[in-house]
Order: sequence, then structure tokens, then C-alpha cells
Amino acid sequence: MNSTLPPSSSAAPIAASAAPVPRPGSSLYHALRSAPPALRPALQLWLQWWHEVSRIPLEVSDAGVAESKLQWWAQEVRDSLAGQPHHPLMQARAALSALPEPSAWPEMTLWAQQLEGLIQLVHQTRWLDDATLQRHNRMSTGAALEGAACILGASSASARSAACLLGMGLRQSHQVARLGLDARLGWVNVSIDVLQTHDVKAHQLSKPDANQAPAGWPGLLQHLIEQARASIEQGLSAIQALPDAEVRALLPLRVVAHIHLTQLQEIAGKGDRILHERVLLTPLRKWWISQRVRWGWLP
Repeated sequence: MNSTLPPSSSAAPIAASAAPVPRPGSSLYHALRSAPPALRPALQLWLQWWHEVSRIPLEVSDAGVAESKLQWWAQEVRDSLAGQPHHPLMQARAALSALPEPSAWPEMTLWAQQLEGLIQLVHQTRWLDDATLQRHNRMSTGAALEGAACILGASSASARSAACLLGMGLRQSHQVARLGLDARLGWVNVSIDVLQTHDVKAHQLSKPDANQAPAGWPGLLQHLIEQARASIEQGLSAIQALPDAEVRALLPLRVVAHIHLTQLQEIAGKGDRILHERVLLTPLRKWWISQRVRWGWLP
């Protein structure tokens, strides 16, 4: 496959990005600030790459064109890992200093899993069963956090597994927080079997009644929140069982996890508001949570 940049792909230098990645005050911003300074450039580039590819399904309405862009990125990653980067982002990766051991760049499998998950998202706006949705969550944010763990120097099988589980929980939390917004954009990130269990129809999420929530909404919301919370807490518990050096290395992931747990608490008290608007924590609250994790007040 030719790795020449497709005409509609961004070829601007990284510094010229319209918005900084991660956004100041965001959970990822606080996670990055909690990483060792020597690893921040690599971790930020990994985050920026994920931002670059994950916005393709949102910005490209034609599924075929979106898949072509993601397939191009798959070839670009292969070329880059073979020493032939073309995109400015991958050229910047090649220009970084070698990572200090035990840190390492994620292998091709982790880059490819995320792209495969996004291609699936391009073509699949409904999920038949929860197992398929959770597989997507593992391939997307699960793989993203597993890759972050490698960069942070926690690359044992147990550490990678814990990071992946935590990533699945963060993806679930993200889906809860964006439930109404994503449904209006065409993605119903609740499987059909779960909707049927709680007697909620997809159109009640994508076109919610401003005056009355679906009768099964409280049970559905509780299920989604508890599912996300359980995955995040299991991931945190798995991290705490690791050797001390890996627990310390995964501090940035623990920061993000606790911010998401707090956001889930907020969402739980907002009823059906998330069908109409996003519920977000203030930057100050995110900062305070990140500080408590860094001080050891939160595990």
C-alpha cells in the first residue's frame, strides 16, 4: 500500500494542531503531568496519535472513506515501526530519544487493535450483545492503556492485563458520560440485549423526551454505572497487586481512573440529564483528585 498522505489527511506539524492534546484541565492532562518528565514526550505522542485516529469516525461521515483513512494509518504505523515514517506525528515519534528501560514503545499489535476497533465503530452503530461491545472496548481504550503501561515501564504480563482492564472500564465510563450525545450522533453504545432487559428502546436514547424518561431508565443507568465502576475498581485492584515499582509507574493511569470514578458518582445523581447534556467535572475537581492520588490518599 502506498503510504503517501491521503489528500484530506492533516499534514500540519504537531505544534500547529488547532487544540492541544491533551486539553489543559482534562483528566488526560493531569495524567500526563503525573508521569515522569522523561516519559512525557512519548506518552503525549501516544495520546495525540489516539486523538488523531479516534476522531476519524466522528469527522468522516462516509464509512468507506473513514475506513480507508484508518487503513492508511495501519500501513503508516507499520512503515514507521520499520523506520520509514511519513506523517509528521510518526516522524516526531522517530525523532524522540530512546526510552529509558524498562519503558518501551507498544508493539504493532496494540496500534493495530485500536485501529481495528475504530474500523468496527465506523460500520457498527448498534451492538447485538454486550460481549461484542466489551470486545470493542478492550480493543480500543483497553489497548490504549496497555500501550501507555508499556511506555510507563510497566510491561509485565500482569501490568499490561491490569491496564487493559482499567482501559475497558474507562471506555465504559466514557460511553455512559456521552450516552445521549453519541446516540444523537448515531451510535447507541448500549447493546440490544441490555436495552431489552431494561425495556428501553434505542430511539428513547437518540430522541429522548424532555419531559419524561423511559420507565426502565433508572435500572439501565444503574447497570451501566455499576458495570463501568466494577471494571475500573477491578483494574485498580489488579494494579495494587503488582510490584511496587509497577504500581508507581502506573500512577498516571490511576489518576485517570479516580477522576472517572468521581464522574460516575456525579452522573448517578443526575437522572436522565445525560440523555440531554454531558455531565463534566470542573478542572479544579480533577486537579484535586489527581493530587490526592499523587499524595497516596487514593490507591
